[in-house]
Amino acid sequence: MFRQEEVFVGGWHEKTIEAMLRRRFEQNVSQLPPLGANRLEALPPAAFERKIEQSWQDVPRKPMRSQQVSQVWQCVLGSICEHADCLSHEEHELVERALILGGSAQIEDALELEAARALSLRLWASVGLVSGKPYIELETPILRSVAKAFARPEHEKIRQRFDAFHEYLAGTLYRFGAMDDRQPQQLILREVLLSNRDDELLMQLARRYLWASYDCVDYSGGVMLVHPALADPHHLIRSGRRKTGILLMPDSGVHTRMDILPEEIPLQQELERAICGALRDGHRAQDVARTLRFLCKQGAPLSAMEEVLQESLIVLVSPSMHGALTNMYYMTPKWIECAERTALQ
Repeated sequence: MFRQEEVFVGGWHEKTIEAMLRRRFEQNVSQLPPLGANRLEALPPAAFERKIEQSWQDVPRKPMRSQQVSQVWQCVLGSICEHADCLSHEEHELVERALILGGSAQIEDALELEAARALSLRLWASVGLVSGKPYIELETPILRSVAKAFARPEHEKIRQRFDAFHEYLAGTLYRFGAMDDRQPQQLILREVLLSNRDDELLMQLARRYLWASYDCVDYSGGVMLVHPALADPHHLIRSGRRKTGILLMPDSGVHTRMDILPEEIPLQQELERAICGALRDGHRAQDVARTLRFLCKQGAPLSAMEEVLQESLIVLVSPSMHGALTNMYYMTPKWIECAERTALQ
């Protein structure tokens, strides 16, 4: 979903992916009303109009409230199969859980909460708090219709193509940090939805899938998809280092890691071995090394990386830890070059 502007007042330890997701979850939860307060029938007139304007369906306007509500459900249910096919991975899992639990489900983390926000725009789901915890609730007509849509044989085939596309695009975002959303839209139309013509509904569905699946930011040329660990995407966008050329899906038999490059694997493993056994309770060597790799890729200086590492240790940073961290710092391909490193070169 689209990111809110954020000021990082606490230094680099506030730019870790864990810290960013935690803040996003807390901020979004704090803005939620009680569950049910944003159902169609409960919305006051002004909020009802805003909801229609923000919806991911083109809803024709009707003069009376009852007619307008009926028109909303007609539009949603009329394209339920297409929307069910084009749910993001998190949206799909959340809807499945709501189906199993009778229509409502508790939201566990930031990614699920943002998926729930997308479902409120796509399927008019109700998102709100129950005893201080976030929940999603789907209306009964939606539940029946989406269950039928999920049961279609073609739905499984489309989801398999979406899974392959997501693996490819997530890996591409990891390599480049950010990219314009227009080429991925065309790739979805061509490779996933198998459309070779201009279809406005399919184009909207492709766009909404991307916006629901990846972190997005507005920029002067359109919408940029960004890696979730990139804390300051605008810096990368301003630098002009964006993915260009034509995106082509790899052969079906080719599988690549989405979250690490081959040359980064030994660097991370070296750091994991150096810090294993010296971490605070609740920390895993693999997670700590991954967090530091993400900081490195977005331009954190070596001194900041060492400070973040020290916070996770029960001992002082040893020479072997410092050496492994230094190797990661100098040998990891970066989205943004550290100003400190550039000055040394």
